[in-house]
Amino acid sequence: MSEIKAPVEVLSIKASHLDVIELAGEQVKDLNVDLSGYKIMLLEDDDNWIVYYQPAHYPAGQRGSIGKKTYVVELRKTDLKIVNAYYGR
Repeated sequence: MSEIKAPVEVLSIKASHLDVIELAGEQVKDLNVDLSGYKIMLLEDDDNWIVYYQPAHYPAGQRGSIGKKTYVVELRKTDLKIVNAYYGR
């Protein structure tokens, strides 16, 4: 008889942040990028939400390309309008 394991939490975000991630995701989908090998980070500064798409196995301290690009989408906090979208470094 096999042992039953409890589910493991993979991701937990505030529900209010879901709109930010969905809007940024639409922007990235327009680039026809397969994000299956990426992790998504949500950052903020005083004025903007910053959604950062990084290859999941990006080495810490890595400088330069590892063959996959990073993507960054910035949204204004007040109205969730995209103010910048670009390939990251």
